[in-house]
Amino acid sequence: MGTIIIYVHDLRSSGVVRDAMMLADHIAGRHDAILVAGHGEGFFREEAERGRYRLVILKDRPSPAASRITAAQPLRRWLRHQPPAVLLSMGNHGHATAYLACRGLGHVRRIYRISNEVTRGDGLRGALRMHWMERLIADAARIAIVGAALRRAPMLARAIGRGQAIEIASGVDGDHARAMAAAPVPHPWLDAEVPVVLGIGRLRPQKNFDLLIEAVGIARAERRLRLVILGDGTGEERSRLEQLAARAGLGEDFLLAGESSNVFAWAARAGAFVLPSRWEGSSVALLEAMAVGVPVIASRLAGDAAQVLDEGRHGLLVGGEDRTELARAILVQLSGYAVRPGDRARAYGLPGAAYLDLVEAVMAEMDGTARAAA
Repeated sequence: MGTIIIYVHDLRSSGVVRDAMMLADHIAGRHDAILVAGHGEGFFREEAERGRYRLVILKDRPSPAASRITAAQPLRRWLRHQPPAVLLSMGNHGHATAYLACRGLGHVRRIYRISNEVTRGDGLRGALRMHWMERLIADAARIAIVGAALRRAPMLARAIGRGQAIEIASGVDGDHARAMAAAPVPHPWLDAEVPVVLGIGRLRPQKNFDLLIEAVGIARAERRLRLVILGDGTGEERSRLEQLAARAGLGEDFLLAGESSNVFAWAARAGAFVLPSRWEGSSVALLEAMAVGVPVIASRLAGDAAQVLDEGRHGLLVGGEDRTELARAILVQLSGYAVRPGDRARAYGLPGAAYLDLVEAVMAEMDGTARAAA
């Protein structure tokens, strides 16, 4: 038995935090699993406190919006008193904290989980991101790459080639999804005749909800639709999206529903699910929607979405930039000609076993190094 530390930036509602909790529960069956959150605020705080793993909160105060590294020093102090361990940094927001906290701590080996596109061509920021990725790879015992689309980054492709990195796609527990989908209807709109188009994700530019709002506005020229977006965001971003929806003519048929502990109950009753993201790794939300059988539409820009949908056999694909194209796809998926996901989500089961193999391989290397030094 060894010590496995799973690090997340905070406990807000996100696929990263959900994955971290599930993985910590899975690992706790064989090792001392500790879920460490840099900042304790978040929708998933109570659920995280009920896990089989140990939960450590480094800072209870809200995390400053402008900084992702304020927990580095508390994490470093805590790590100094831990036994030899493998630290798996789960989300991109937490990697800087883990990287800085572990400087000079030879008893902690790092695994970084990369879940977002790193080759986005946005000038100086893109160049800095690539440089940062090279530093993470140099620091890592292993890299977990979430979805095959990230192979496009040359440094990640090289890391795969030399065995330092491994692809691990997102997954979903289909039985759990269907059980959760049977919960009571979470909103009256889902019992009404007017079909609901559903988007899921934090209210951030990456998720491209502007495109979805505009596309639904265009599609409403053909039939009445409602748009619901599940996800957390700043008050400023909520206000901006509400104003955009008003300009698009959605009126009272637009709802920012906030966070939900049961996205399956929403997805199972929606008319269609849309993933319009500008970039992703391997979208959990897409698999969650597919697991309950709702017709789906995904942007080709959204990581491995085209692979997951098998180039359109299990849902519609759009370019991700044309609102009229997305509007047409929405109308198709709400019609009798909808392309349904079938049982495609079964090919993407929970990845806990793959992560467990990864951390145990690093633990074995640590044991070998310790024996050689002795």
